[in-house]
Amino acid sequence: MRLGVIADVHGNLPALEAVLSRLAELSVDAVVNLGDCASGPLWPAATVRLLRASTMSHVRGNHDRALGTTSPDGLGTSDSHAWHDLDAEARNWLATLPFEIEIGGARCFHGSPKDDDTYLLDAIEGGRLVAARPEAVEALIGTAGQAVVLCGHSHQPRLLRLGDGTVVVNPGSVGNPAYRATEPSIHVSESGGPHARFAVVTISDAVAIELYAIAYDWEQAARRAEANGRADWAHALRTGRVLRSQQPSSQAPKAGVDRFSESGHPR
Repeated sequence: MRLGVIADVHGNLPALEAVLSRLAELSVDAVVNLGDCASGPLWPAATVRLLRASTMSHVRGNHDRALGTTSPDGLGTSDSHAWHDLDAEARNWLATLPFEIEIGGARCFHGSPKDDDTYLLDAIEGGRLVAARPEAVEALIGTAGQAVVLCGHSHQPRLLRLGDGTVVVNPGSVGNPAYRATEPSIHVSESGGPHARFAVVTISDAVAIELYAIAYDWEQAARRAEANGRADWAHALRTGRVLRSQQPSSQAPKAGVDRFSESGHPR
């Protein structure tokens, strides 16, 4: 099984189109989407239409779940934009996607097997996401029973092989390369640049992982964010960095050092 793995599209239609085009060239057997499809100030409705028209499998992300609410009251700015752009049927489709699926021997969910809003391969240290310790990952997964576990949520491309041989993969984010979050504490996720991320996982006698970062028209996406009043997203989409005002105050970058981030994960 040669499996294309995408996650955290966040309504970024041109990034998704570029990734799907590349996956077609790579001749994968199937594609799985690990959730958070639409939230953000870009193209929520058009992105969901493209995802639904595809033959890929899907799991539900925390933002997909949030969009199932009957009213946008109480939603963050990014979720609220998506809620208004989507019709009720599309919001219901997102909210009723399965929490977890198995495909080709891979166990697939958005965050962790315990809930969709918990990081699996990441921990928060000093206001930033860092690689989680293997024992912490093992405690969340338990007895996996699969050769491969696939997750998203943190937007960080990561790969970890556990002691029992289980390979855990986060493909990174297709459409939102960095963000600032306030829960469970204030932190930023910095994936390293504005490129669209995805993975190809080959499951046979041995497991092979290919992590991709491809170019797309991120200027188009940035202009869309600006038109919808989100200068923070526009800056991140163009540069792969958060605005300085979004940096954790105790972890502001030193002069002359680039920090990569994108914005708007929870808000």
